[in-house]
Amino acid sequence: MAYFKKILFSFIISSCLISGTFAEEKAAEESRWSGDAGVGLAFARGNTETTNLSITLSAKGPLSKSLASASKAYFLLSREKDVTNAESLGLESQIDWQFSENFFSYFNIVGLRDRFKNYGYRILPSAGAGYKVIATEKIQLSASAGLSQVFTKYYDSGETDSYTGITLGNQLTWKISESAELSQTLGLNSDISDLGHYFLRFEASLAS
Repeated sequence: MAYFKKILFSFIISSCLISGTFAEEKAAEESRWSGDAGVGLAFARGNTETTNLSITLSAKGPLSKSLASASKAYFLLSREKDVTNAESLGLESQIDWQFSENFFSYFNIVGLRDRFKNYGYRILPSAGAGYKVIATEKIQLSASAGLSQVFTKYYDSGETDSYTGITLGNQLTWKISESAELSQTLGLNSDISDLGHYFLRFEASLAS
């Protein structure tokens, strides 16, 4: 956990330095940053007693004319009676460097802590290139590929593991209206030395 905190702290400091570098250029532009926050809480009482809590945060916007940033975080907790059966914390941030209307490169970092998946921490920094198949004002659809380094510490044993992986994925953003947006992300990370050892992640959200 201490190592996870050090990585997270270093990443936050780096993000602040990058933001400061482009502060003057951003000030000259019209602000186009957007974000959303969500909190969900559900109780069930009767033959079973369950409590579910979810918190999500996200923000995205331009750092300059060619750089854009997107970050999100979530926390999930589920308890049945006095027993916790789900507890997960996730953080992700990505910086895109746009070379043309359709072609871009990216740097992405994902952090995950989930003791029920046996992750004391799982950190995936990756870099690669992508192409926007659709690039309109309302719809953005892109495909990407790159390389990553995966660091994992297992919750039960405390053992650590790492491998170099290849990443493939796609991202979809559909601005349904001025106040509603649909987002979808699919990512596959596979060990280069053993393609059967992989990590697959799919996310979809509707924000208003």
